[in-house]
Amino acid sequence: MLALFTAGALLYLLHPRAGRWVLLAVLLLWLTVQFFCHWYYTLFGASPRKLEGYNRCFAGTLRLIPQSDTRLIPDLYHIVLHALILLDILMLTACALCA
Repeated sequence: MLALFTAGALLYLLHPRAGRWVLLAVLLLWLTVQFFCHWYYTLFGASPRKLEGYNRCFAGTLRLIPQSDTRLIPDLYHIVLHALILLDILMLTACALCA
């Protein structure tokens, strides 16, 4: 996703009109992937195996909300990442409407 984002950002810098839409598509794809990898399980629950694997993988990370044995809780990195993706989408949409 970082390679696609970088390619979209470069295209946006070189050809803003077309690049804006490519970058917006990449960001929407990234947000969708992140939703189904994190927030879906936070909102609707995860299997014990998924929950155990996630908590083990992100055991040493910073957290705003402590990890749970019953619900998948994203760490601080993922919360900030998701907020930045949303912010980018909002800014690109605003730029597209203004242009």
